[in-house]
Amino acid sequence: MSRFIFNGHDSDDLGIMIRKPIVRPTWGNEYAEAALAGGLRKLMQKSNYYDNASLTIETYVHEATQAKMRQIYSALNGEGKLWISTAPDEYIDVIMSPLIPETVALLSAELPINMTCLPFAYAVSPTELDLTDATDYTTVPNAGTMYSAPEISFVPTAEQVTVNVNGKEFIVSGLSEQVSGQNTVIIDCDLEVVYYIQSNQKIDITYKSKYNFPLLHTGDNYIKHDGNISSMTINVKERWL
Repeated sequence: MSRFIFNGHDSDDLGIMIRKPIVRPTWGNEYAEAALAGGLRKLMQKSNYYDNASLTIETYVHEATQAKMRQIYSALNGEGKLWISTAPDEYIDVIMSPLIPETVALLSAELPINMTCLPFAYAVSPTELDLTDATDYTTVPNAGTMYSAPEISFVPTAEQVTVNVNGKEFIVSGLSEQVSGQNTVIIDCDLEVVYYIQSNQKIDITYKSKYNFPLLHTGDNYIKHDGNISSMTINVKERWL
């Protein structure tokens, strides 16, 4: 029988029984119609964005007491991460829709759970590699079905650090403070920010970066750096459509 976990809340622990196997959605690019002057038909232009998807989990509640229903309604609201047992190696970011009125659920014990699923499915245990010695090109695989936006972390030993991904450079400079403080600098290619950690706080230094944030295509990628670091790691953050 299927089960799910939303923000740490397990459907089994909540007494929720799944009526049908849960099948995660897939995502596709958005398309828009475009008319050309003098043309006889409209063209469909593909955008770089992906549509959100909808998911409904058909459930009923075993022993649907008022206390149990309030526990469920408290747990299944807002946004967060969803793990489902039919795709155990992945998680998806979702926004829960309001559940049916509590009195209706109490009378019927049926509880459809509707949500909006943001692109994409992400690896529960993404590939993490040590790049400390990668002063020559090192192979970094991406096993996802689309390009990924990795997270690269390093401790600088010079004011400028250059990372080269598939022949394209990304530079972070003006790092004298981070060198003296031996701070970890993080390049978050998904959010397109660069920051460092000091006293458990994230301090934005994106303005010190130059060029496009690195992306990893599917299959093998090749990465190196200029050696101005004492340590470097990469989180591939594989994702699937």
